[in-house]
Amino acid sequence: MDKSPNFTPHEAIAQTEIAIDTFVTAKQKRLLTDSLYTSLHGQPFLIESNIGILHTQGQPLVAPDLMLSLDIGEDWWTHRHHPYSLWEFGKSPDLVMEIVSTTTGDELGAKLSVYERLRVSYYVLFDPERLLGGPRLRAFELRGKCYFEIAKFNELDKPIWLEQVGLGLMLWQGEFEDKDGLWLRWCDQQGNILPTGYELAQQELLDREEYEKRAERIESQLLQANQRTERAKKWAQRLGEQLRALGVDPDTV
Repeated sequence: MDKSPNFTPHEAIAQTEIAIDTFVTAKQKRLLTDSLYTSLHGQPFLIESNIGILHTQGQPLVAPDLMLSLDIGEDWWTHRHHPYSLWEFGKSPDLVMEIVSTTTGDELGAKLSVYERLRVSYYVLFDPERLLGGPRLRAFELRGKCYFEIAKFNELDKPIWLEQVGLGLMLWQGEFEDKDGLWLRWCDQQGNILPTGYELAQQELLDREEYEKRAERIESQLLQANQRTERAKKWAQRLGEQLRALGVDPDTV
């Protein structure tokens, strides 16, 4: 791994062409980032979009649409004014993702080669509009020095399991931020989608409402049972009075 280059991070950033997101791409990145910060616990990690990776002395930054780095030190915030430089973080990212929005990104050429040289464990390519003419979702795993394609498909509800990061990815048709569309989602090994903070809050609200409805039903059932018990007592009392009027002791019947 190369040592820190002889130019400042700001100079390095200036060498990188700024990529402009579409509205859909920006939402997709928020969805993947939000759901992971909401759902992934128990290990330090960093997931961000459009963060420059500074990897080789004298070379410009490479800025994937999404970058995930696991098990990084808690002091990463001290580098908040810097890009993700490999010598400061001590490792390459574990996963990078490119979301295809034009046909000029060279995601299967130059970008794939760069991430391969960086030894990023997984390279994920999401092409929701199939602009490259292939499948919507493709995943590559680093084996030795080269990437091998481990998945490619257009199917909904079919997850990819990425063993080295302990996460899955799947295509999902649904609503995010009031917009219905085809989205890429994180999932667990059983294919259960990792929720966003909003989805988790909505589910908790529905669970609470269902609990309250169930409690109301139980209370209503108890009230009805008490009412039946009271009616039975009154009926037994009237029967006892009628028997006594006939000279019959109801306690001996």
